[in-house]
Amino acid sequence: MGIVFRQSAKNAIIIVMGALLGALIMWLSAQYFPDKHQLGFTVQFPLIAVTCSQLLLMGVSSTLVVYIHRFANDDKKRKLLITFCLLVPLILTLLASIFYYIFHVHIINSFQAADIPLISRYFNWLPLYTLFFVFQILMEQYLASQMKVAVAAFMREVVLRIINIILLILFAFRYISFDVFVVGMVLVYIVPVSLLFILSFKTSGFGFSLRLSDFTGAEYKEMISFSWYHFLLSASIMFMAYMDNLLLPIYDHNGLGAAAIYRYAVFLIVVLQMPSKALIPASFTVLARAFNDKEMDKAKDIFTRSSLNILIPTVCVAVLLFCNLNNIVAVLKNNYSAIIPVFSILFIGSIVNIGTGMNDQVLSIANYYKFNFYLSLVLIAILYVLLRIFIPRYGIYGAAWSNTITIMLFNVCKFLFIKKKVDMQPFTSGSLLVIVAGAAALAAGYYFPYFFESARHIYVHTFLDVAMRSTVIITVYMIMLYWLKPSKDLQEYLASVKKNKRLF
Repeated sequence: MGIVFRQSAKNAIIIVMGALLGALIMWLSAQYFPDKHQLGFTVQFPLIAVTCSQLLLMGVSSTLVVYIHRFANDDKKRKLLITFCLLVPLILTLLASIFYYIFHVHIINSFQAADIPLISRYFNWLPLYTLFFVFQILMEQYLASQMKVAVAAFMREVVLRIINIILLILFAFRYISFDVFVVGMVLVYIVPVSLLFILSFKTSGFGFSLRLSDFTGAEYKEMISFSWYHFLLSASIMFMAYMDNLLLPIYDHNGLGAAAIYRYAVFLIVVLQMPSKALIPASFTVLARAFNDKEMDKAKDIFTRSSLNILIPTVCVAVLLFCNLNNIVAVLKNNYSAIIPVFSILFIGSIVNIGTGMNDQVLSIANYYKFNFYLSLVLIAILYVLLRIFIPRYGIYGAAWSNTITIMLFNVCKFLFIKKKVDMQPFTSGSLLVIVAGAAALAAGYYFPYFFESARHIYVHTFLDVAMRSTVIITVYMIMLYWLKPSKDLQEYLASVKKNKRLF
């Protein structure tokens, strides 16, 4: 787990930087987009592009990560695999664009009347936006498979967000129009995609080949089957993750305005997921190798330890968020108080998802992805029914409860299946100790007094309170972890930092 911790430490630093930049983007957006429909469009447009890209990948990103380890760096099949995984989504994107334009009237009219002008104006940019996401995801996956997780994360979390901040500042000071801002939001992806390709070419064994005969018919059949089932699985999981966001502006009478508020609550959930985003990519690579080598005891150990290591920082982030929700809302203009209850509802499902460990990764590696797919199909149907009923009646709260109920059902079923089939489960006595440490930190943060009146000098007083309250929380949490010692990996990592005087 040493290299996993080092890679994860690098990745975590970058993801935290990205989260801070993301928070700055959200704050700037709240200040300079008084029209919530415009703001809602700027968050909904990339979400639609990401969703389309995941569908058009057809599972080849999973194929790339898993199959790349089967071929040596100098194996010709390695380059053919990379070419195959890049060409398939490119061709599918071009084909899908034809149908996109054929049904453009139906697509545009599915939105609320007040939002149709915005959707119509930028309709033509979606295919290109989607293609950028396709290549970004593929190159990130490839670099992650080469243990270059931090590099890929830096492009996504830091480079992109800095460029978006520049665009927002230019828009805020009226140097560019909203039209230029939206087009720039699309074209900025040229930068990270180009850099990811350059970095990939610098790795050993990266390249392209059109010698189709290097793979046998049986190998093509195996890869296509693997890609197909992973496409079905990733598509179903994606719909479970994004369906509430996608359908909210369609069924909520406030349209894209509702999507703007909901997005802020979702951003806080993304912050909560930062530790898992940092740890899972490196852990997944090691776990896949253990399964491939049929070292099941090692695989079980990696699964359990990774689950605990993900839980430790997640609990800390959760406590920090809950104790600072009022501060977060205080610095936003235009009445975003609804963020607090929506986040609280979404939190329940998200913490269950994170707490049950790397279930999706295990099901994928252990060839139980069919079960995951069939289960997700049933739950997608349940989610759609819940959304269709709850959103028109309860708006953003209905969307949040629909999401949480479905995610909880999904993860409980996966947990029970993995426990039965692979005899793996993520919980140890250390998990309970982490919860105890988190409870102590939560009490310290919740009961810490407010020394400042936020109505006066709102930004200064709010940030001072955040700094003091967060310092108390982290201090109490670290003391409790040091005392309880829930994770051997954490102890070894901290000892290594102390000895070597560096984080990784």
